Amino acid sequence: MTRDGSKNSAPLSLRLGHARRLDPDTREITLLLLGHLVVFALAMGHDEIVAEMVEKGWVLARYAEQGELLIGLALFLCWGALTVRLMRVIDRLRSTK
Repeated sequence: MTRDGSKNSAPLSLRLGHARRLDPDTREITLLLLGHLVVFALAMGHDEIVAEMVEKGWVLARYAEQGELLIGLALFLCWGALTVRLMRVIDRLRSTK
């Protein structure tokens, strides 16, 4: 049976959770903020990551500093891309309301 009581319409779909939390824009903002958190955590430990790579033999010890700089640059670019995307989403949402 459907919301209006008729049997001919499609059945109701059950949506668990708060409706605004399930909104695609809300999910996009949540994932962008989660991406910022992951990049921040990686940036905090990128020197330990390179030290572990040197210890395992993946990177030569003499290239460890360059490895740290490259990883730091990559994380900086990821942070910037996430920030730009977040600002575009916020501007789009602000203009639609």
